[in-house]
Amino acid sequence: MSTQLKKGFTLIELMVVIVIIGILAAIAIPKLFGMTAKVKASEVGPASGTWVKLQQAYVMEKEKFGGFKLIAYKAPSSSLFDYGAELADDAEDTKDTWTAKFKITGDLTSDCKNAAEWNVGFTDIGDTGPQEAKNGCPELTPNFCKVLATGETDGADMNSACKKATTTPTPPPTP
Repeated sequence: MSTQLKKGFTLIELMVVIVIIGILAAIAIPKLFGMTAKVKASEVGPASGTWVKLQQAYVMEKEKFGGFKLIAYKAPSSSLFDYGAELADDAEDTKDTWTAKFKITGDLTSDCKNAAEWNVGFTDIGDTGPQEAKNGCPELTPNFCKVLATGETDGADMNSACKKATTTPTPPPTP
């Protein structure tokens, strides 16, 4: 009698491994796409923070807000966002608004339907920080308002202003 040793995996063992890999992929792939969108949107905060600081310096010197050229702001070159402002590059005024518009139409993530625009605005020269802000998608850019809270602003005012612009009240549950 000769005994043969069988080497290898059974079909059941291989199928179990494939099912486990499939479950892990089903969990990991959506998380990866969510993180990719978050990374893409992360350039908005620093770009707006730079604009705010340059405007503040320009106002200290000229007592007016200036366009991109006058304040020496160069918008980041981006394949994802169009950056702009209310003022022309070489104009001055008593107010200004910075804008970042997402170039690609459609949803950034499942949380952000049509999240296309982020804004920061100065409406009063006497105030040291920006008075208006709109976070295009708080899920992607949760620290957007924190970046803008600069100067003598305590941060609470800007965070509440930003939340007002982005959140809608939920109706109370019906009994």
